[in-house]
Amino acid sequence: MSNRTKQSRARLDRDRIVEAAVALVDRDGIEGLSMRKLGHELTVEAMALYHYFPSKDALLDAIVEAVVAEMGDSPEVGDWQERLRERFRSYRRLAQAHPHVFPLVGKRTVKSPEALAPVEQMLDILRGAGFTPERALQSFRTLSSYAYGYALAEIVGFALEPSTDGTAAGFDVRTVDPKRFPRMREIAPHVIACDHDAEFDRGLDVILKGLLADSNDAVRERGCAK
Repeated sequence: MSNRTKQSRARLDRDRIVEAAVALVDRDGIEGLSMRKLGHELTVEAMALYHYFPSKDALLDAIVEAVVAEMGDSPEVGDWQERLRERFRSYRRLAQAHPHVFPLVGKRTVKSPEALAPVEQMLDILRGAGFTPERALQSFRTLSSYAYGYALAEIVGFALEPSTDGTAAGFDVRTVDPKRFPRMREIAPHVIACDHDAEFDRGLDVILKGLLADSNDAVRERGCAK
């Protein structure tokens, strides 16, 4: 064993492994992650990693938890709706920063306190706004499903939008037959000129207005029932 390998192994710990794994996935994608390749990045034998992670699945869980934890704490500014907007904007920024990791976020269960903190914060915002526990749960799921779906679509490419990197000759809504698909052709300029930041925020606004109306209806119903 070389001195370099011995020194790398001496410095090895769980956090360093996860940091290197996230960087590897960001660069090469999930398909490019293997214990052997990660060991090479850290200049250790792959078997040394199994002391910290019993399997690749355990490592994937740690990668997801580390990435979700990057959302950090919720800023205590604005009303409850603005605080939720900022939380879900952070969630979308997470997808943009780690596009290869993000698809796993909705598939793997997170368990660490750091990764669970954003969920607790969003539920707390909803409870503080007067939502019952049941409606806070439903509202959180509605918002998170929208944000996850939008961010995921943004990563893989929105339907109707042509490739932006010039590497794919995919579907282009501007090329459809206007007689057969007149509605698709009329939206073509808006597809091409779409501001995704503004579109994402508009979607959040629509959902938040609906949730507020639903919450107000529930309050009125509880008042009438007394």
